[in-house]
Amino acid sequence: MNSPLKPSKVVFRDHKGKKISSYKLNRGDEKYLTLNRKRLVGVLYDKYLELGGEVVFNNNIEDFKNNDITPKDKSFDAELIFGCDGINSLLRTKKFKSIPPIFSGFTAWRSIKESSYPFEKNNGEDINFYLGPNSHIVTYPIGERTYSATCIIKSSDWTEESWILKGFKGEFKSDFKDWNDDLLSYLSDSELYKWGIFQRPLLESFSTNNLFLLGDSAHAMVPFLGQGSCLAIEDSYCLAEILEKKELTDEAKKIFDDLRLSRCRNIYKRSLRQAKLNHISNPLLIFLRNKLLSYLPLANFMVRDIHSYDLDAELKKII
Repeated sequence: MNSPLKPSKVVFRDHKGKKISSYKLNRGDEKYLTLNRKRLVGVLYDKYLELGGEVVFNNNIEDFKNNDITPKDKSFDAELIFGCDGINSLLRTKKFKSIPPIFSGFTAWRSIKESSYPFEKNNGEDINFYLGPNSHIVTYPIGERTYSATCIIKSSDWTEESWILKGFKGEFKSDFKDWNDDLLSYLSDSELYKWGIFQRPLLESFSTNNLFLLGDSAHAMVPFLGQGSCLAIEDSYCLAEILEKKELTDEAKKIFDDLRLSRCRNIYKRSLRQAKLNHISNPLLIFLRNKLLSYLPLANFMVRDIHSYDLDAELKKII
């Protein structure tokens, strides 16, 4: 299975392929890795089994009360319950005051390729951001000779019953009709998938009684800073460290909320701001944004500010 890769730089281009700016990654002690999500899930799954964990597949939860969880075929007694069931979380709906997911106004396309992209001059090692009117595309390596592309466009609505659909080349090219032809032909020459991007308002607390929400079930947000999975891992690590030292107490729940609510609210708001910056349509504003990217290290600063967050240091201040 493919190992993590260390991209050499991030390159910004316009929707015709013209370079706007770039900045280097993995300088000095800095570690910035990309990998296939299946690889990450596999590593976590194997470790969980090694620690004695049990995984029950194809068994939807039908009910839960206090420590009793009742799936379709088998019941469990649990001291702690972690809701990691995503944006459509059943646990969140039943146990927290919240409204259903809200369509964000954006639609995403994705494809996986086995050769590097047009305009790539660095053996496929770069992360590329293409910025176009009302749309943007991100391409990056996720394994040896394997590359992922996520293509986002403003959309008025998402009316399909499914959250993710098989996409079609003609529809994809129509959505990005003013973009570079070589790039679109390259991206569409593979399986395409399409889905609506939804979000949920943040809660006032991520816990109730012995139940904790983690990841998208707690803080589903637009993905324009690429922090969804990162925040889920932070949630899990943070809670594990707190419970190890404080056990399940009101103090432990308060510490978890204090740390995670502030962090997630920050990323939530910044992701919405990034959505506006990535999808400008006014030609003058596009020109000004691209000039700022050319002359100021704004993107570099924003990314490093997010990635420099030190959860261990934050935990040490409190526990």
